Amino acid sequence: MEKIRELISLLESGIEDYDTQMKVLQTERLKYIRLSMTNGFGEEEADSQQSWLLHLKQLEDSLKIRQNSIQQAIRNAADDIQKEENA
Repeated sequence: MEKIRELISLLESGIEDYDTQMKVLQTERLKYIRLSMTNGFGEEEADSQQSWLLHLKQLEDSLKIRQNSIQQAIRNAADDIQKEENA
């Protein structure tokens, strides 16, 4: 039962972090769309369109990593619980 409690705690914090990061990504996507519509990208490297696309890609990759980590934690916990039941 302790393993299940640990998993629940891990999932709660992981999902909260994921949701927070998803909101950031959505906000940044909206900013990108606004800049695209107004042709508001800067000439400097830090605020160019390519820089924005890279920034969005990094946020998306971070979300994928978080999701994969949560899935792996579930698999590991299930394996541990199954091993304990078979022991």
